[in-house]
Amino acid sequence: MGKTIQVLIIEDSPVVRSVVKQMLSADQKHTFEVHGSENLTEGLAWLNDKPVDVIILDLSLPESTGVETIGKVRSADGDVPIVVFTASEDDTLAIAAMHHGADDFLVKTEVKQGSLLTRTLLYAIEHKRAQAALNQYAVEMERLAEQRALQIVHQDRLATLGTMSTGIVHEVRSPLAFISDNARNLKNSWEHVDACLKECQKNKFGDMEETEFLLDEAPDMLDDIINGVERITRITNGLKKFARKNDEEVKPSNIEECLDSALMLCQNLLKYGITITKDLAEQNQPVNLRPQPITQVLINLITNAAHAMDQKGSITLTSSFVEGTVVITVEDTGPGIPDDKLESIWEAFYTTKSEDAGTGLGLSICKEIIQQHEGAITAENVPGSGARFTITLPAVAS
Repeated sequence: MGKTIQVLIIEDSPVVRSVVKQMLSADQKHTFEVHGSENLTEGLAWLNDKPVDVIILDLSLPESTGVETIGKVRSADGDVPIVVFTASEDDTLAIAAMHHGADDFLVKTEVKQGSLLTRTLLYAIEHKRAQAALNQYAVEMERLAEQRALQIVHQDRLATLGTMSTGIVHEVRSPLAFISDNARNLKNSWEHVDACLKECQKNKFGDMEETEFLLDEAPDMLDDIINGVERITRITNGLKKFARKNDEEVKPSNIEECLDSALMLCQNLLKYGITITKDLAEQNQPVNLRPQPITQVLINLITNAAHAMDQKGSITLTSSFVEGTVVITVEDTGPGIPDDKLESIWEAFYTTKSEDAGTGLGLSICKEIIQQHEGAITAENVPGSGARFTITLPAVAS
């Protein structure tokens, strides 16, 4: 049966806790050990002391109600899968719960069979594991990219990365097309499948629970696949654009497009716990630059800000035009930079990261790229906030 799955149910109703335990204990394929807490304080204490694989969370507790309850659990443990278990059938509440960090949502009155509860818990656990693996992959890719920077400093700095990115995009596009085409074909044919399933349901043929699950969930699952493919396509298109070789000519370009590209390529870092605010100039005056390396500079600054805040805080991006120049700032709410290190951060190999987390080349490369564009980049601490990086580039003469 595999390892025992540790489940923590935070629910003030002893009847509901008992029913959940009975449902999970009846599962013959998996072994669950269910721990019950009648209030949030007790649940958080358990979470702090004991390992938990998944949490079943009621949103109507004596000391906490609504989606804020999810945030309190997330503050105690940012990684544990959370399945909201509530009496409310409000779709708006379900969406809000997912936005606040829940991994799935179940309505108590709809859970009449243990298999649905079991399936939901297992899905939440596997979804969280896949997410952790993807985050680890992103960290590894960052580490490899920084190692590559050792060669990039003495060669065409971004050509190698561009070649690698182009290859990745090329390899991804074919399987992505298969997934997209097959999902759309199935979506277009769903009317016929739906009719067959309803006929099976009417004649009580096959597994009624599985048939009901497919009728209820499959259309949404197909929509999720199609939307996910479209999102990956947007990212790969942006990556392909970003991966252009660094020999592109300086040309009048839109700095806002560079900012948007950088944010898109940093999505994985920014989607949890970080608020992005943009305050961009109303006029759209072009700037003489090479978009790809400038986007790389912005990616480095946004990534550094996210890491400095431990992925909890806000990043503000601004642009303005001042006396023939465009001024871009990246400001965070992190701890800032020690005053005695404000000059050292531009040195090659200087880093505050651990030895296996980076080479310290990021900001030195940023400075060189900006200088190649006849611009300047500076860093300062903002009183009461974090660090602010300011880039100044010459604008196209009007």
